[in-house]
Amino acid sequence: MIFLLFFQVEYQAINRVYSDSAQELVLYLDIPARKLQYIAAGDSFYSQYEIQLTVYDKGVKQLTGDYWRRRTSEDDKITDSVKIRIPKESDYFVLKIMDLHGGEIFTSTQRLIQVRNLANIYWSVKNDTLQLTFTVFNQSGKIDSIVATIAESRQVITLRKGTYGDSLTFDVAGLPIDDYELKLDIYSEQGKIDESIIPIKVSRPFYLDDATWFAKVEQLQYIGTPSEIDVLREAAVSERYSLWSSFWKNFDPTPNTAYNEREIEYYERIAYAEEHFATGDRGWRSDRGRIFVMHGPPDEIQSYPYELDSFPYEIWIYYRNNLRFIFVDRYGFGQYVLINRNGLGL
Repeated sequence: MIFLLFFQVEYQAINRVYSDSAQELVLYLDIPARKLQYIAAGDSFYSQYEIQLTVYDKGVKQLTGDYWRRRTSEDDKITDSVKIRIPKESDYFVLKIMDLHGGEIFTSTQRLIQVRNLANIYWSVKNDTLQLTFTVFNQSGKIDSIVATIAESRQVITLRKGTYGDSLTFDVAGLPIDDYELKLDIYSEQGKIDESIIPIKVSRPFYLDDATWFAKVEQLQYIGTPSEIDVLREAAVSERYSLWSSFWKNFDPTPNTAYNEREIEYYERIAYAEEHFATGDRGWRSDRGRIFVMHGPPDEIQSYPYELDSFPYEIWIYYRNNLRFIFVDRYGFGQYVLINRNGLGL
């Protein structure tokens, strides 16, 4: 679901050689401020969060771990990093981020890149170019090449004897926004001797990615007019960002802040509808999805399952708006159809 990408925690893990028996694990994190709850303190607001990191071996035995607590103000762009020394036999880690005012907001489990022939692996994607930098350990000279593969793209790098830094680049303009694996196969004259799998996230501003742009524009149908949507759909790439900003400026409740709360809320509702109304139904395009996006979560849902003399149906009640919507599953497949399109008064 491409619209979820804009509100996710993102991180990158890097293994560094520390000694013959230990490595250093470094995590770089980007945390959307929207994920955290803010507490008033005088004339400003702040949030507090905790980063938890635990490291395990292949036998699921915890080898080490640590935690770090942070405090950030409302206007901060939240970028963070932590590092920890880990034993050589470490196999994977679990990362958790806790909002100290609201509970867990993120958890992820990832296998460690084993430091043998390559280390200090770092990647970045800028202007549709993936760049990977790394350190080669080839003191004996037995490694002669690396074959790097991502999606359908493949490169071969010839290695020399010694310990040194190297890099490679891929053009990823043809890859949609998504998570990928970059596979590094390491060869000697006798054949393949090792491999590493690097998780890669291809991302770009949504207005530069055609698939993402057209999907987000289509999802405006519950708030924009047909003419406004046509203008955005037909906009040249160079005009997309300014036209998008102009559209949402009309709905921004706090134009002097960095975030447009209405825009964020709208796409969070889209994401919720896609997640909860897609089984047997049509996600955000469904009748329930439309009402949820337009009116938000109902104050009460009355759910009535299948009975002999009636179809399954739901009644959504919005006390704050004095509205009641009735959805009926006429075919028993989970597609609920709204039978009173303008709602009923309570």
